[in-house]
Amino acid sequence: MNSQVSGSSTYRSLAQQQAVVSRQLDPASLPRFTQVCGASDMVSTELTFGLDDLGRTVVEGHVVTQVRLGCHRCEETVSRQVDATFTALIAFSEAQADNWDSVAPGTDVVVVSSPNVNVVELVEDELLLALPDRVCIDDDCPHMPSMDYGIDGKGIDKEAEPETDVDETRRYPFAGLKDAMEAGGEDKS
Repeated sequence: MNSQVSGSSTYRSLAQQQAVVSRQLDPASLPRFTQVCGASDMVSTELTFGLDDLGRTVVEGHVVTQVRLGCHRCEETVSRQVDATFTALIAFSEAQADNWDSVAPGTDVVVVSSPNVNVVELVEDELLLALPDRVCIDDDCPHMPSMDYGIDGKGIDKEAEPETDVDETRRYPFAGLKDAMEAGGEDKS
């Protein structure tokens, strides 16, 4: 059963009807998500409501959108698809959520602010959690910055720089420690 959610629909009534709600959300209606990823396409949502064995309201959701994220590696804007699937109990207070979590740990619980359906409230956190941790998946990206840093910030010119012996510049802060331990820790100064 597909349903257009009106402002007066409640989570409980949708769960009793086992309703499926499909919506296209404007990214402007998701302020925290838009702040993190900048521009995105319309967000497709499909929410299926039902009741669990204990009569609690359950929502199963699938949310998909295309976003443009700034890559930390290649410093370019990369287009990626965000696809989130979730199942959660709907609680109407923090106390109710804590009680359910203590009875069945590991169960996802969403605390809603009102008994009336708010699709944004259900999907925004799921979208944020579904953002990829690695934006650029191309290891041979042509925009990736060079990883050659040279010596002291200067480029490496192998013909101009004579090789220095490592032992000449290395300092040994514990050089006398072995001798001091063999001497029994006596201070000879």
